[in-house]
Amino acid sequence: MTRAAGPALPEDPAHPEDPAHPEEGHQLSLNEMPAVPLAHLEDILRESLHGANRYPDPFARQLTEAIADLFSVPDHDVVVGPGSAAILQHVIQGAAPQRGDEVIYARPAFDAYRLVVSSAGAKPVEVPLKDHRHDLSRMLDSVTPRTRALVLCNPHNPTGTALDTAAMLAFLREVPEHVVIVLDEAYHEFTRGHDTLNGPEVYQGLPNMVVLRSFSKAYGLAGLRIGFALAPRDVAHTLRNRLLPFSVSTIAEAAARAALARRPEVFRQVDRVIAERGRLTEGLRHQGWDVAPSAANFCWLPLGSRSPAFAAAAARQGILVRAVGEEGVRITVGEPQATDALLRFAAQFAAESAGLASA
Repeated sequence: MTRAAGPALPEDPAHPEDPAHPEEGHQLSLNEMPAVPLAHLEDILRESLHGANRYPDPFARQLTEAIADLFSVPDHDVVVGPGSAAILQHVIQGAAPQRGDEVIYARPAFDAYRLVVSSAGAKPVEVPLKDHRHDLSRMLDSVTPRTRALVLCNPHNPTGTALDTAAMLAFLREVPEHVVIVLDEAYHEFTRGHDTLNGPEVYQGLPNMVVLRSFSKAYGLAGLRIGFALAPRDVAHTLRNRLLPFSVSTIAEAAARAALARRPEVFRQVDRVIAERGRLTEGLRHQGWDVAPSAANFCWLPLGSRSPAFAAAAARQGILVRAVGEEGVRITVGEPQATDALLRFAAQFAAESAGLASA
């Protein structure tokens, strides 16, 4: 089914007219896991349907306890919601209630940031990246008395770069307390081997900080829409009261609880994705492409004005990648056969581009 043209939605494919999941080809534009990490997940979901006539727990208490135990934090610091982007929306609406309030984030960024800020009536302040990373000093310089929130995506979407721990800590200590810091760590599980901040370890020392995590990426539950936030008690209490009751379904909570209980199984799949990320990155660089260093489950090609042409040519061969304006192309790490297809296409695209240039 095709979709009418209109404003881009968060994480849209490069071409809205293309199906999100083509029957033939490779979907590499949505940063999904190539497979569900948990074996026999269907049995868990089927069991949870036995109570489908009952409302879910409005506070997802069993999942909340599991998250608190995992990170060794108090239960009252955990807020579970229908995806981390939905929680972000409530954070921004609460932090920036007045028209003209400012919210700072990087450019390019996850599409939802602009949508959430604009829907709150706030003013987006987009700070360009520097060397594919957050320009922390410029973000600090952008803080004004009207700044109400600052969003950091680490690892960054769409470039995949991660900030080192020391730089992040120094930056966080400089942000004024009147600014709510949102640390979006949707891709944190893919940072293994990288020196980068772990939000759950530091948020309790920062009264203005909210950490977002997702079950959509590493845990492979994108279709169930569930995520969570960690924040100091008072902030978490306010945020929890803003969420609609029963917004997390029984089936989503059951799947998330199973994923946390079987983290070794999840991380075996994460390790496979990380290995495939290395193969994709090495293959593209061997062909001569500039590839940003990634700590996420995707790679970034800073192609500039060639980005739309690259994505369109890939789509014609059944490979959906994400062109981010005329800044770059984001390629999700998929199955090995998807990597093979992408590398074949990239080599062909480079050869054809070289031929056109010489002609």
